[in-house]
Amino acid sequence: MKPGQIGKVFLILMPLFVFLSACREHLLYKEFKPLEHWNRTEVLCFEDSFDFVPGHTEALVLTIYLRNDNSYPYTNLSLNADIFLADTTYHELIDISLIKENGRWAGSGWGSMFTHEVFSKKLPALSSFKIELSHAMQDERLQGIRNVGVCLRAE
Repeated sequence: MKPGQIGKVFLILMPLFVFLSACREHLLYKEFKPLEHWNRTEVLCFEDSFDFVPGHTEALVLTIYLRNDNSYPYTNLSLNADIFLADTTYHELIDISLIKENGRWAGSGWGSMFTHEVFSKKLPALSSFKIELSHAMQDERLQGIRNVGVCLRAE
């Protein structure tokens, strides 16, 4: 590997490491969906089911992550999140500011890739879930959003 390539590989892998270490403790579920372009009609779906020992887990924490690069043309992002549990459905409109006051990208990362923890919600212990995410921006084809991820961990 050439000397300049090591830095590029590090920049690409570091946000993934941050994500994995952020939800490592009591992790039940994690998944990142890669995106080239995010079409307005494209719904990202995350779902799974669990077996719990009664009384062992009282609550869960759902966290949504977003990874963007420098080609993202806006300072914010609006997401629609539909969270389907066995007996409850939540609809969340999440408005995310991706730029700090100083004009730099918020989130963790270096170079042109940044990872943001954009939403966190406590949920009751559940046996299954389904989460549907779509962007609520006016663009039909949104550029610069590279990954969207979901992490579910026991509290």
